This record gives sequence, structure tokens and C-alpha cells, in this order.
Amino acid sequence: MALVVVVAGTSVYVTRRIIAREILVGWLEARGVPAEVQFRQFEFGGFSARVRVGPERDPDVTADLVEIRYGLTGFWAGRPLGVEVASVTLHRPIVRASLKGGAFSLGSLDPLIEEFTKRPPRAGAPKPKIVVREGVIRLATDYGPLTARANGRMEQGKLMALDARFDPAVLKGEGLSASTGPSQLLLITNRDRVDILLTAPVLDLAAGGVVANRGNLRFSAQGPYPDFEKKRGEGKVTARLDLDGAALTAGERRLKDFKLLAKFDGSSTGWFETLGLSGDGSLEASAAGLSGAGAHAQGLRAQASVSDLRWTRSAGDVVSSEVTTLVTAASAQAGDLTLKNARADFGGLVAFDDHRLDLALRGSFGTRGAWSGLGPARAADDPATLALKKAASGFQLTANSLTISASGDDLSVRLGVPARIRTDSGGEASLHRAGGAIYANGAGAFDLTVSGGGLPEASINARSYRLTPDGLVASGQVKVAGSFAPVQDGAFEESGDLRLAGGGLDFTANGCAPITAAHIELGESDLEKVAAQLCPIKGAPLFAMQDGEWRLRGEVVKAAAAIPFLEAKVSEAAARIDLRGKGAALRGRVGIASVRIDDLAAETRFLPVRGSGEVRAANGGWTGDLILTDLEGRRLAEADLRHGADGRGNLAFDTGMLTFAEGGLQPVSLSPLAAIVASPAAGRARFDGQIGWGPDASSSRGTLTVERLDFVSPLGPVVGLSGQVAFTSLIPPIAAPGQSLKAEAVNTLVPLTEVDIRFGLEGDGLTIEGAELAVGGGTLAFEPFTVPFKAGASWKGVLNFQGVQVKELVEASPFGDRVDLDARLTGRVPFEVTPQGVRVAGGRLAAIQPGRLSILREALTTVGAEGGAVTAAGPVPAEVAPEATNTFTEFAYQAMEHLAFDQLDAEVNSLDNGRLGVLLHIKGEHTPPQKQEIRLTIMELIRRDFMNKTLPLPSGTKVDLTLDTSLNMDQLLKDFADYQALRGSQAVQP
Repeated sequence: MALVVVVAGTSVYVTRRIIAREILVGWLEARGVPAEVQFRQFEFGGFSARVRVGPERDPDVTADLVEIRYGLTGFWAGRPLGVEVASVTLHRPIVRASLKGGAFSLGSLDPLIEEFTKRPPRAGAPKPKIVVREGVIRLATDYGPLTARANGRMEQGKLMALDARFDPAVLKGEGLSASTGPSQLLLITNRDRVDILLTAPVLDLAAGGVVANRGNLRFSAQGPYPDFEKKRGEGKVTARLDLDGAALTAGERRLKDFKLLAKFDGSSTGWFETLGLSGDGSLEASAAGLSGAGAHAQGLRAQASVSDLRWTRSAGDVVSSEVTTLVTAASAQAGDLTLKNARADFGGLVAFDDHRLDLALRGSFGTRGAWSGLGPARAADDPATLALKKAASGFQLTANSLTISASGDDLSVRLGVPARIRTDSGGEASLHRAGGAIYANGAGAFDLTVSGGGLPEASINARSYRLTPDGLVASGQVKVAGSFAPVQDGAFEESGDLRLAGGGLDFTANGCAPITAAHIELGESDLEKVAAQLCPIKGAPLFAMQDGEWRLRGEVVKAAAAIPFLEAKVSEAAARIDLRGKGAALRGRVGIASVRIDDLAAETRFLPVRGSGEVRAANGGWTGDLILTDLEGRRLAEADLRHGADGRGNLAFDTGMLTFAEGGLQPVSLSPLAAIVASPAAGRARFDGQIGWGPDASSSRGTLTVERLDFVSPLGPVVGLSGQVAFTSLIPPIAAPGQSLKAEAVNTLVPLTEVDIRFGLEGDGLTIEGAELAVGGGTLAFEPFTVPFKAGASWKGVLNFQGVQVKELVEASPFGDRVDLDARLTGRVPFEVTPQGVRVAGGRLAAIQPGRLSILREALTTVGAEGGAVTAAGPVPAEVAPEATNTFTEFAYQAMEHLAFDQLDAEVNSLDNGRLGVLLHIKGEHTPPQKQEIRLTIMELIRRDFMNKTLPLPSGTKVDLTLDTSLNMDQLLKDFADYQALRGSQAVQP
């Protein structure tokens, strides 16, 4: 029997490897796990082998060498007979696994693992020491393969050490793309404490719309090692996260050279299902720059201090703590807005979980800022624009009492005191909301006021606003008053809806908005007393701004303005505008449906006209085409507007050849200056010219061309007026000397033919260089004189008679039925035109050949003859003719009724009360139609009875006559003007 036992034991020992292999492989294959074991050593207390688990061609686990140390148990140890593994050492094991669709798999080992996980460990059973040396894990994932090389050690069920090094990997899949460098995970357990260190360079990462480049992750933590038997994990916990990268991009936003340092110092309690953390922490973050959506910032820093932080899984993974935060930025810029030294400082309570956020924060925000949208200050800027630029060039924004509250889905922001913007120039903008949140759950309301420091007085009452997926929509009222940009003392008030979206804004008005301005600075072409109503176009915002470019669209009605440099005003204007600009660049169109233009010059130059057309803005300048008509709609002229970005421009206009006809267009309907051209006038004329302006000066010029014009003037009908007048300036009217107008005839008291007037226009008046009128076989010639434009101003002139036969002139005069004068005169008559009338001083005339004079006695008031002289006071109405007083007086009357003279001289001077005194000295003889002689008897001579009866003045009686008479010159001129007015000419003072 003993021999049998010995032989059997010897046989078992000799065949131990085969038996062990068959038992182990059979046990695995019985559970559906293909396997192969090649033992290398097998001895009491241990063995070593090469192991393969899984299909031969694609094994799940292979190990070049597995060393197992074990011991036997039995009755001698008071335990059942068996084997107890003391240690397992795996050399160069290779494990192939997969993690796909969220499920982890070891292939053919999955059923075995499931069986073991269902079998609870035996209480008090010893745990073997497990060592892995140069192990390799090949993990297949949905995004690509991962390979890790690891060394590890486990004792008494505790992972005492782990050094896992991951090969560089490229992962790509749905929602994820990553490229990582060599990474390492270290774990060391000392007694009941475990330290973990993870370092992972991330070359590129794209996930969930976030892209990271050249990043580095370092995470270290120390905490209690989990007690799996007692299911406890209590102890002190510390953790630190270091994260940095070259760039982090999310949509349009890009963070450059960012760093993050997060720390936690606290303790843990409970087990996995009831795990809790409490303690304090801190966070520090920085970035060299942040850009996106048209904005960028530099020198970003954030600090957060977390105290009394608590997290418990049993309460639903709720995190709560007290936080104190400080966020700063060295500078930031968005379009024309620049901020410097921005600072946000908040503190309060925060609590959140996967579904809810509760917070109560209070703090402040402040920054220096500047806005350059108006451009740099220039010497040519008006005071209002300069003040606006100065205010925008530097300001301080402060919000000292901001409260942010959240509870579940509710979020609100309140201002304890108004947020203010104070400009360096003394201006202030105040944002507040009385009695409510400025923001609550995507909506709110606010009031904004602006004043001081050269800023326009403005108030914005946003009665309500709401956030939309792409921006904000607000409804309210805007009031603006003051000076801004080119507008001085302007005012605007309107209500409507404001929308902010996609980095832009637009304002849709509820109705027409009144606009006024005392002055609008446009270089040399300023506007004053501006008033209008700006109305929205259906379906289009009144004002919009996007990417720094603004657009104004609407209809202007009831517009009026004064244009000082043109000495004119516009009113009753209606236009459609569509203008846009960015910085100093302006472009767009203004379609003028109608505008009334009135003259404001002291001496009215033109009567009201209407204009229409289109004005275009491009390349910093303006161009336009305009049509002018009279108030009845008759086309008068076309105008072409050009205004450059350099402030220089001109307005060119041309009437074309205008046709004047009875019942149609008349000169007097164009300008009061044409009043001398009475209606009806017939003929053709044209006026063209231009007005130019620039930063330093303005200019104007024009040409009046009269092809032919027939009309009635104060002197009588004018026939065939023609000529050309070149104006070197229109404002004021100036024409160089040498201008000429000619007329074929002027049918006045006596026909004037070959009329030629040479003149020029100066700043203060009309200079007549010479005027010659052919009359009575001679010439009336005016010496040069100037007629001032100023109303009521006096002016002087000289009229020269050159062999003028005055017979027809006297016959056509109001006293032609009582006086007949046949005389050809030459002489010089100085005169002055005053507000009181025409005055003559020192005029002298003389007959150049014998003539005749006949003055009826009814034309004389008193005649006295002394020493052979005859005097008369002047012509009077026939009904007051004097009675003869004596023979000598009778002789004087008879002598003047039929007087042939050889010599006639006259002195002409004005007298009081508008009368014209004429002192005539005549030498000749009495030449009645029938020969006369005196026949007396001797008795008549003795008694001298002939002295009391009428005696005829003998023919041939020599006469040396001095006649002092006067005419009511003012009345005569008035009567003549009234007479011409009845004939059609305007009643003007000649």
C-alpha cells in the first residue's frame, strides 16, 4: 500500500505540469475561454509559465512570464486542505481591451469576470501580492487605439504603486478630435494615503465646438485610500490642477497663452454612493489675449477664493460655497471703443448641481475707457464737435453696487446706486432703474441720462427690453438736446423699438420725430434754424448700425432751414433719405420731392422758387442734380451740385434760354430786380453761373445773356434790349466794369434811340460808366455815377446835354400846352437822388443856335417889369392866372408869348419843398404872328390915358429878359411815374 502511494505520488509529481495545465486550461475552456499555458517551472511553493487567454490568432491576454507563489493549507494549520496564492508577478503582459459605446470589454474574459464579480470575497481570506512589470494595455475606442505601458504593485488588495505611460495618440470620431503627446499617470499609496499625479500634453483638441492647441495638463491629488471592506473614504484631501496652452478657441472667440491653476484643501466623508467633500479652494487664471466678434483684450487675469465649499452625492451632487472673485483686464478694444484697467470684483454665495444654479453676488465693476468713433480732434472742429471728441477721448466707468441673484431658472441684476460714466471733460452718463431689477430673466428696463462736459443733454427711457437668441429688443423713448458733431443746439425726441443683434443695432420709430437745430456746421455751407420731421419708412428701421457703419433711412417732411452763405432759406421740404457712413466716410442718396427756396438778402434778388431732384453722397463728398421751377410749376433752371471730401464744392446752374411772353413767364415773376421790366415783357434771356466754396473762402460768378427783350420801363416802352453781363461775383453781386446793354429805342416823352449803357456792379452798388441816349437830334450823356444797393441811400450824377432839341420834350411835358420852346441846348446838370427826391445844384444850359420861346400868360403867377426886365414866379394852373396891373406888365406878357431869341442861358437849381428853380436869361425880339404897332392921339399922350388900357407890343421890340421861375419837380416826377405805371411799368423812383 505504501508502495502504491509512493508510486502514485511520484507519478503525479513527474506529470505535475501536464496535470496543472490540463486542469487550468480545462477549467477556462469549460467557461468558454480558450487558453494555453506553457509551464516553465513548477515546484513546491510556486511555478512560472507563459500564458495566452483568448483566440490563438487574436489573444485577449498574453504574458511572457507569469510567476505564482503559493502555499498549502490543511488540517495541520486548522484549515481545509487547499492552495493559497501568496503572490503573482506578471512579466510583459499584453492586454487587449475595448471601450466602445460606453461599454468596457476584455473579449473572451468577459464571462469569467462577470462570474467573479457576482461571487463575494471570502471574509478574512488573504489577498495575494500582485506585481505587473512592463505591461502593455492596448485599448480600442470609438475614436481610435490607445496604448499604455505600465508597472504596478498591489498588496493586501491595495494598489500601492502604478506608473502608466501612454504613447502619443491621434483620436478622431463624432464630436472629438485629439492629438496627445506622451502622458503619464503615477500613483503611490503610503499606508492609508494615496498620491496621484497625471501629466498629459495635448497637442490639439477639438470637442464640442472648443479647440485647444499645444496644451499641457498636470493634475495632482492626495487623499485617503478607499476602505473597500468598511466602505469608507474619510480623510484629508488636497488637489491641484495646472492647465496651460497656446490657444483655446470657441466659435469666434480665441484665448491666447492661457494658464489655469486650481487648488483644493479639505476633507472627504462617506463612500462612493454617499461621498462628500468640504473645504476651501482657490483659482487663478490668466491669458495674454482674448479676441473674437470684433473685439480683443490683453492682459486678462482672474482670481477666485472659495471658502466653505461643500459637495455631497447624497444630496444630489450639490456644490455650495462662498466665493470672492476678482477679474481684471489690462486693455480691451471693440471697434472704436477702448477700455483699460478694467476690474470686476464680486463676492457672495453660490450653489449648483446638474440642473440648478443659485447665487447671490454683490460687487462692483470699473474701467477707464475711450471712444474714437468721432475721429481725432482737429483745429477746424467747431466747439461742439471738439467738446464731444474730448468727452469721448477719456472717461471712467463705475458700477459700485451690482447685485446678481439667481434661483433655479430665475436670474436678475440690480443696481444699488446708478452706474456712471464720468468723462475727463466733466460730462456724466447715469444708468439706473428705480424700484426694480435692471435685468430679470432675459428682460428688464432702465433709464439713461447724459449731461455736462460738452455732451448733448439726452435721456433714454427703456420702458422694457428683452433678450433674444441673437441679441436684445427694447421699447422706449429717446430725447436728445444740445450740440453734437456738426449740430449745434439741436433737439430730437422719438419713441420706438431698439434691437441689438449680431454685433449691430437698429431703431424703428413709432412715428414722425421732430428735429430742430440752431446751426449745422458744413464748412462754408452752414445751415441755421433747422426744423423738420423725420418719419420712418414702413418695414425699415429709421437708424441702424453694424460693424461701425451706421445707416439712416426715412422720409423728411415739413423741413425748413436758413442758408446764410446763400442768403436764402428753404421750407416746405419733403425728401426721402438713405444715408450710411463709417467714420468720416458718408454715402447714400437724398431724393428731394419738393422744397421751397426764398431769398433772405436785404435787397431781394429772386422771388420764391421750388426745387426737386436727387443728392448723392459718396467718397466723402456730395453730388446732386436739381430742377428749379416757379411756384406755378414753370421750369426755370437746372442745377448741378458738387461737394468734395476736402470741403470744396460748387453749385452750377443754368436757366437755359427763357422765353417771356404775355400771359406766360415774366421777368418780374423771377426777381424784384426786374421790376424795371414791366409786364407784359416779350423776348428771350438766359442766366448761368456757379457758386463755389471751400474751407477758407467762397466764390461765385455768372452770366446774363439778353437775346432780345421788349418791355415797358419807367421811362417808357423799351424796344430791342440786348447784351451780356458777366458777373464776377453773385454774393454779393459784382460785375467788372465794361458791361454793356443796348436798346434800339426807348419811347419816352420823346423817342430815345441807340441807347447804350455801360456799367459795372460793385459790392455796394451799380456803377454806370456811361449812358448815351440819342434824343432831339443830339445826345443826352450821363457821366459815370454809382447807384447804391442800400435802400434809401443817396447818390449823385451829372447829365450832359449835347445839342439836344428840347421842343418835343417840352411839348410832351405836363405844361406843354402852355409853354413852347424851340431851342437846341448844350450844358451840364449835376443832380443828386435823395430819399426826399431829385435835387439839382449848379446846372447850366445854353442854346447853341437861335430859337423861339412862347409862354402863355396863364402859365405865369406874377410878372413885374423893372428897368426893361421881366420876372415870373413859374407856371400855375390857368384858373389862378393873375390880372394885368399896368402897361409894362402887359408888355412883359406879350414879349414872352412871341419871343425869338438869339441868346438863351439857364441856371438850374433845386429849391425848397421839392421845387426846381430855373433862372432864364434871354435876349431877342418880339415877333408876333401879325405885325403890331402902337397908335396914340395927342390927347391920349397929354392925358396919359394909354397907361390904363391894353396896348400891343410893337413887332421887333428888342427884349432882354430875365425869367425866374420854378417847377414842382417832385410832383412832376410822381405824375410821370404814375402815368408809366398805368402803361404797365412798375411805379419806381427814377
